[in-house]
Amino acid sequence: MLQHWLILIPEILMLLYLLTAALVNKYRDRKTPKTFFTLLRWFLLLILLFTWLFYNKSAYPEHLHNSTFTTLFKSSAYLLLMAWSYLSSKWFLNKNRHSYKYCSLLMINVLGLDIMASANSLLSLFISTIIICWCNRNLIYRHWDTSKVISVARQYSWTALFFVLITAISTFYLYLQAGSLSYHQISSYLTQQQSFDIYIKLCTVSLIALFMFLIAAAPFHFWFINFIRNGILPVSGHITISPWLIYLCGIINLSRECLSPMIEFTTPILTAFGICSILFGALSSLIEKNIRCLFAFISLYCIGLNLIGLTNFSNSSIIASFAYSITCILSFAGIYTVFLSLKSHGEYLSELDELNGFSISRPYIAATLMVFSFSLIGLAPTLGFFGYSSILYNLSLTANWWRIAFLLISTLFMAAAVFRIIKSAYFYPNTQKYDRTNKSIYAFLFINMLIIIVSLFFPSWLMRDALAILGGN
Repeated sequence: MLQHWLILIPEILMLLYLLTAALVNKYRDRKTPKTFFTLLRWFLLLILLFTWLFYNKSAYPEHLHNSTFTTLFKSSAYLLLMAWSYLSSKWFLNKNRHSYKYCSLLMINVLGLDIMASANSLLSLFISTIIICWCNRNLIYRHWDTSKVISVARQYSWTALFFVLITAISTFYLYLQAGSLSYHQISSYLTQQQSFDIYIKLCTVSLIALFMFLIAAAPFHFWFINFIRNGILPVSGHITISPWLIYLCGIINLSRECLSPMIEFTTPILTAFGICSILFGALSSLIEKNIRCLFAFISLYCIGLNLIGLTNFSNSSIIASFAYSITCILSFAGIYTVFLSLKSHGEYLSELDELNGFSISRPYIAATLMVFSFSLIGLAPTLGFFGYSSILYNLSLTANWWRIAFLLISTLFMAAAVFRIIKSAYFYPNTQKYDRTNKSIYAFLFINMLIIIVSLFFPSWLMRDALAILGGN
């Protein structure tokens, strides 16, 4: 019993933070927006250290299974959240807004993501989904003017409720058939079936659709676009950056450990979602005028590319998808750092025409924006090309030539969308007076660029470490 409690220290620390933050909020007289961010980062650091310490230990393996694979994804997500929480504090300081509720929601969200990454049963997956959806709904309400976001929050709440209900129904049906909620028990049951009835297929589609909703794949992406358009910058950045890897880890675990006997059925479904996401992302980014939404559509394209790249969930496809995801997330982290510098008279800018002549006033930041943008769509010689080419190479191994042709053509559309951003920053006259940029933003951009440059010359760490974790081909 004591060993179980020790293994659960990361989760206990998450709950302990909520208690500590509540006490600080109630009893400490002098509280600044930075107070809770500092507390959050220290707890995240401890959570990260204990996650590494118990990387292969599981307190309740029938529901939660920790491994080097899940630790890789969770550690990456925690590090990204630590960095983004530090940058988010600048927004709260600039607006002089209270950060207790926001930071508490982030930690509850971390708890949900932690459970999802380690989920080894449909019960733990269902619980994590409820936590994550509840947090997302409340994060959108962090806007100081609730009238601007109430319709978005309600739309998200009803949509999330629908997916939670169909997940509950699918979970219950599979439990009745397999006699267990364990991934491995359900997989064994499916393996014994000579054919799958319509109800099994509907349950499978429902579970996949849940992840497509969470990761904001088309056609379930509208909540994500509305989040980005109407939410405050810290919320938009968190939703875009932090949970991505956990959702990817969750769908890989579900597909390999639970639905592996149905891989021939699930692969075309994921491919369809991938194609739909790429089409929506590429075409919408050509006409979008809000720069945050424009990058949200580029994110949609990246999600679609990831889904197509997963193909049959082989080790090589997972590694290629992981490598591309890391480059995308690093790029989005850099882009949202740039967004924090797009400020005039204390207000953060969001329209594309407000970026006109940005390179004249902020040449260094404009240059990093260009590099991050090109990296997202996989253009050489950026780091994104390494992940992009890895996916293309893996598709060529399975002779998926039509997918390769589709991806290459879609890249041309994305290049045109990115050129709209570059044209505004470099080829239009300066029409905006920008506020002085915080030095920490320059520091983070430098660190981000340094990681990308080092990775560009030594990209093997993205593949070699992941290959060792997956145990090779």
